[in-house]
Amino acid sequence: MPDDLGRVRAAAHQATPYRWIPAGYLKAGVVVAVLWTLVLLVLLALTGEGVVRVAAVVGGLFTAIGAIFQQRRFPTVSRRLAVPVTAVVLLVDALSSVGWAGWTLYQANRPIDVTADVTLDHNIDVLPGGHATVDVDVSAVRNAIVLVFAASDHNGEIGSCVPNTKLSVTPDTGGNPGATQLVTPGDPLSVPLPSHARHVRLDVVVQNVRDDGNCGVDVAVSSAKLTNG
Repeated sequence: MPDDLGRVRAAAHQATPYRWIPAGYLKAGVVVAVLWTLVLLVLLALTGEGVVRVAAVVGGLFTAIGAIFQQRRFPTVSRRLAVPVTAVVLLVDALSSVGWAGWTLYQANRPIDVTADVTLDHNIDVLPGGHATVDVDVSAVRNAIVLVFAASDHNGEIGSCVPNTKLSVTPDTGGNPGATQLVTPGDPLSVPLPSHARHVRLDVVVQNVRDDGNCGVDVAVSSAKLTNG
């Protein structure tokens, strides 16, 4: 009889799935999976909108309630179910965290096109030495704004002025003038922005490399992007 009982116990031990995982490790894995999931759902609830926020709140509540009952009846949970479910949840949590971190980093550093928000003044038929003004609202925190200026001949009948045109650009953010830069229309110009900048005004002076004082051009901005590099 003792031999039969021993064989039964040995067979039961061998039939137990994932027996090589200590019960303490398994329980710790379940706790980590639950807490990790709760943290992700809380973050989603705080940062999401609409249906996403509602789904995150409901999911968080069900996860918390499930965790309470799970801990109370943990000893009776089948290893055959607990181990793969815990592994899958931990994998999903890890992938979600990496994806979330990557998306957050991308959102914080992606270029933002603000071309549609650019306003210009005194930019038509600007003669050499004349000034045009460019205003742009800084809608996101970035360390620079990259602009591409365009120039076109105001009166093509007197000849082409664009090939000889340069633009001298001086930025001003909240009364703090920046360094003046010389740029050729069509080339990108990067203007540094202080962290507190909410608006930038650019004083654009038209220059003609041949000193042709009658060469008037129309100044425009073909592209403006807030960037972090």
